[in-house]
Amino acid sequence: MEDYKREDGPVETLTASVREYLLMKWQMAKLTGLEGVSVFSGRVLALTLTLVVVNIAFLFLGFALSYWIGSLLDSDALGFIIVGGGFLLFGLILFLARKRLLVNCMVRFFVEMFFNERG
Repeated sequence: MEDYKREDGPVETLTASVREYLLMKWQMAKLTGLEGVSVFSGRVLALTLTLVVVNIAFLFLGFALSYWIGSLLDSDALGFIIVGGGFLLFGLILFLARKRLLVNCMVRFFVEMFFNERG
Protein backbone atom coordinates (compact mmCIF):
# COMPACT_ATOMS: atom_id res chain seq x y z
CA MET A 1 0.00 0.00 0.00
CA GLU A 2 1.14 3.40 -0.79
CA ASP A 3 1.34 5.95 1.95
CA TYR A 4 0.17 9.30 0.77
CA LYS A 5 -0.31 12.61 2.44
CA ARG A 6 -3.80 13.98 2.04
CA GLU A 7 -3.97 17.68 1.34
CA ASP A 8 -7.02 19.58 2.51
CA GLY A 9 -9.24 20.95 -0.16
CA PRO A 10 -10.63 24.49 -0.26
CA VAL A 11 -13.76 23.56 1.69
CA GLU A 12 -11.79 22.03 4.54
CA THR A 13 -9.41 25.01 4.61
CA LEU A 14 -12.32 27.44 4.65
CA THR A 15 -14.06 25.49 7.42
CA ALA A 16 -10.91 25.45 9.55
CA SER A 17 -10.40 29.19 8.98
CA VAL A 18 -14.00 30.00 9.93
CA ARG A 19 -13.72 27.81 13.04
CA GLU A 20 -10.46 29.55 14.06
CA TYR A 21 -11.99 32.99 13.36
CA LEU A 22 -15.05 32.24 15.51
CA LEU A 23 -12.86 30.89 18.32
CA MET A 24 -10.77 34.07 18.26
CA LYS A 25 -13.90 36.25 18.25
CA TRP A 26 -15.25 34.33 21.26
CA GLN A 27 -11.97 34.74 23.13
CA MET A 28 -11.94 38.47 22.30
CA ALA A 29 -15.51 38.84 23.58
CA LYS A 30 -14.58 37.10 26.85
CA LEU A 31 -11.53 39.33 27.30
CA THR A 32 -13.54 42.47 26.52
CA GLY A 33 -16.19 41.42 29.05
CA LEU A 34 -13.52 40.71 31.64
CA GLU A 35 -11.99 44.13 31.02
CA GLY A 36 -15.38 45.79 31.44
CA VAL A 37 -16.06 43.96 34.70
CA SER A 38 -12.58 44.79 35.99
CA VAL A 39 -12.91 48.48 35.15
CA PHE A 40 -16.41 48.61 36.64
CA SER A 41 -15.44 46.88 39.88
CA GLY A 42 -12.34 49.05 40.23
CA ARG A 43 -14.34 52.22 39.79
CA VAL A 44 -17.04 51.05 42.20
CA LEU A 45 -14.41 50.20 44.81
CA ALA A 46 -12.69 53.57 44.39
CA LEU A 47 -16.03 55.39 44.57
CA THR A 48 -17.06 53.45 47.67
CA LEU A 49 -13.80 54.19 49.48
CA THR A 50 -14.01 57.86 48.51
CA LEU A 51 -17.58 58.10 49.77
CA VAL A 52 -16.64 56.46 53.08
CA VAL A 53 -13.79 58.93 53.63
CA VAL A 54 -15.95 61.90 52.63
CA ASN A 55 -18.76 60.75 54.95
CA ILE A 56 -16.37 60.44 57.88
CA ALA A 57 -15.03 63.92 57.11
CA PHE A 58 -18.57 65.36 57.00
CA LEU A 59 -19.36 63.61 60.26
CA PHE A 60 -16.44 65.25 62.06
CA LEU A 61 -17.06 68.61 60.39
CA GLY A 62 -20.72 68.39 61.42
CA PHE A 63 -19.78 67.71 65.03
CA ALA A 64 -17.26 70.55 65.04
CA LEU A 65 -19.76 72.97 63.49
CA SER A 66 -22.45 71.86 65.94
CA TYR A 67 -20.22 72.44 68.94
CA TRP A 68 -19.02 75.79 67.54
CA ILE A 69 -22.58 77.04 66.90
CA GLY A 70 -23.57 75.65 70.31
CA SER A 71 -20.78 77.60 72.00
CA LEU A 72 -21.89 80.79 70.23
CA LEU A 73 -25.50 80.26 71.35
CA ASP A 74 -24.60 78.78 74.77
CA SER A 75 -26.57 75.62 73.90
CA ASP A 76 -24.96 72.53 72.40
CA ALA A 77 -28.39 71.06 71.68
CA LEU A 78 -29.36 74.12 69.63
CA GLY A 79 -26.11 73.85 67.69
CA PHE A 80 -26.84 70.22 66.83
CA ILE A 81 -30.42 71.07 65.84
CA ILE A 82 -29.25 73.85 63.50
CA VAL A 83 -26.60 71.68 61.85
CA GLY A 84 -29.02 68.76 61.59
CA GLY A 85 -31.56 71.03 59.95
CA GLY A 86 -28.90 72.22 57.52
CA PHE A 87 -28.10 68.62 56.59
CA LEU A 88 -31.82 67.87 56.13
CA LEU A 89 -32.18 70.91 53.87
CA PHE A 90 -29.14 69.81 51.86
CA GLY A 91 -30.61 66.29 51.58
CA LEU A 92 -33.95 67.71 50.40
CA ILE A 93 -32.19 69.75 47.71
CA LEU A 94 -30.28 66.64 46.57
CA PHE A 95 -33.52 64.64 46.52
CA LEU A 96 -35.33 67.23 44.41
CA ALA A 97 -32.42 67.54 41.97
CA ARG A 98 -31.53 63.84 41.95
CA LYS A 99 -32.34 63.25 38.28
CA ARG A 100 -30.23 66.12 37.02
CA LEU A 101 -27.38 65.58 39.47
CA LEU A 102 -27.19 61.82 39.92
CA VAL A 103 -29.04 59.86 37.24
CA ASN A 104 -27.64 61.75 34.25
CA CYS A 105 -24.13 61.52 35.69
CA MET A 106 -24.50 57.76 36.18
CA VAL A 107 -25.80 57.30 32.63
CA ARG A 108 -22.82 59.21 31.23
CA PHE A 109 -20.49 57.19 33.48
CA PHE A 110 -21.79 53.83 32.20
CA VAL A 111 -21.94 54.93 28.56
CA GLU A 112 -18.35 56.12 28.72
CA MET A 113 -17.20 52.97 30.48
CA PHE A 114 -18.91 50.40 28.24
CA PHE A 115 -19.02 52.13 24.86
CA ASN A 116 -15.72 54.01 24.85
CA GLU A 117 -13.53 52.66 22.07
CA ARG A 118 -10.18 51.56 23.40
CA GLY A 119 -7.07 51.64 21.27
